[in-house]
Amino acid sequence: MWQKVSKSFGQVAQEYDAWYQENPIFASEIETLRNLGPPKQPALEIGVGTGAFAVALGFDYGLDPSLEMLSLAREKGIKAVCGIAERQPFKDKSFNACGMFFTLCFLEDPKKALSECYRVLKPNGNLYLGVIPKDSPWGVYYEEKARQGHPLYRYARFLAGEELPSLLDEAGFRLKAGYSSLFISPKASPKKESPKEGLLTQAGFWAILAEKL
Repeated sequence: MWQKVSKSFGQVAQEYDAWYQENPIFASEIETLRNLGPPKQPALEIGVGTGAFAVALGFDYGLDPSLEMLSLAREKGIKAVCGIAERQPFKDKSFNACGMFFTLCFLEDPKKALSECYRVLKPNGNLYLGVIPKDSPWGVYYEEKARQGHPLYRYARFLAGEELPSLLDEAGFRLKAGYSSLFISPKASPKKESPKEGLLTQAGFWAILAEKL
């Protein structure tokens, strides 16, 4: 499936990148993720796309299967590598931090991807996640877009909130911190929001920090 997902993202790379410019939703997500603290480099973002999150958060390496996306990430100064989350082309214990922001839902095998993150992280390395919980209003909204044949979200498989802690535990990670934002309706006019501590069920976005045990 990753070939189809990669092709679909590559076809809209320029429009996708433009969405982040001065977008209050993106600003809310970044503020929420920054509450987790900065990643210690070398830091790898998996599913780096055009590099918007990597640049904003301080990830210096990026992995993505889309050459069109990687080209834009490289223009932003990211050390971008072509590859997929389930088979990362890096040596064991290469990075101090890994990040996946809106990536897990587009993967064929999220468990394998988390195991690969564990493998490439150094001891006590940190894993940063940004996710839309399936059971949140935003998860319901995007799943409806998927049913309507949205060119990107038709490939998304969102995880329920209660699935994430068990997935992290199975992969060998300990949950360290969590913050939530996007409490407004997805159909309301977008505005920047301040994050709240904890993984809250009414939030459309979760920022999660976990540590390799």
